Amino acid sequence: MDSYGAFEEIITQRTEALAFVDKPRFWRSGMPCLDYEMLNELLSVSAANGKSAQSGELAKGLDMWIAAEIRRAGFEEVGIWPRLHMPRALDPAILDFIQSLPAGLAEQCCYQLPKRYKSSQVSILGAAYNKQVDVGMSGWLTGPEILISTKTMTSSFGKNLNNRFEEAYGDAKNLKGRHPLASVGFFFLVDSSIRREETSFAKAISMLEKLKMEKDAYDACALLLVDFSAASAHVREKKDGLIPEGISAESFFLDIIELTLQRAAPDAHMVARKLYLNRSM
Repeated sequence: MDSYGAFEEIITQRTEALAFVDKPRFWRSGMPCLDYEMLNELLSVSAANGKSAQSGELAKGLDMWIAAEIRRAGFEEVGIWPRLHMPRALDPAILDFIQSLPAGLAEQCCYQLPKRYKSSQVSILGAAYNKQVDVGMSGWLTGPEILISTKTMTSSFGKNLNNRFEEAYGDAKNLKGRHPLASVGFFFLVDSSIRREETSFAKAISMLEKLKMEKDAYDACALLLVDFSAASAHVREKKDGLIPEGISAESFFLDIIELTLQRAAPDAHMVARKLYLNRSM
């Protein structure tokens, strides 16, 4: 089991539970209806294990949730990473090839894939350097269509905010420079205790809004506040009114999905396109 393995069962159980709900919908009243209950469970795994943002486990839970929501919006599962199961990233062309093989040989290939592709990280070549991209969607024919960087911060806000946003700014320019038609996003999850530091909270909001303003930087940015305790996590949802609309998680997914569909071929992502067109129903 790799570092994402602890989150597989939660997502699987949650997906199965939603299957019994009458018409579970990603869209509601024209906006994404995000599964924060799933995210609470994923982040609580890290909280219960005493993991900090520095350990990277919080970010992996966030990555798995974002990927799950992109799949729930109707995009094809095979091109999205991190995948629910190992290997975490795999070109759809490889799966198409495996599915064309006789059953016995296809099963053997599926068994060998996790051994051959052990890395859970995806590195994308930008205009100037390779960049590890936390969440995304790509294929052999299209190239990268969605590229999302995630960051988490639970303490030392005043000390670390500038460094985080300097990194984010450079990464956006690097990725957009080579992939101008990809939908590029930055998702920032922060301990809600940042609100006790008014200057740091205002700076985080301002910096995210600025990162979204430039055409060759991020298409979408989000700030999400989470209440952490010794053994659990609880997302501060949009209705709390703490985060400006333009950098809310709901607006983030709306921006990413709209731009991805607009920039894709008209016959691509038909399930996601249909759900999006009927989002207000």
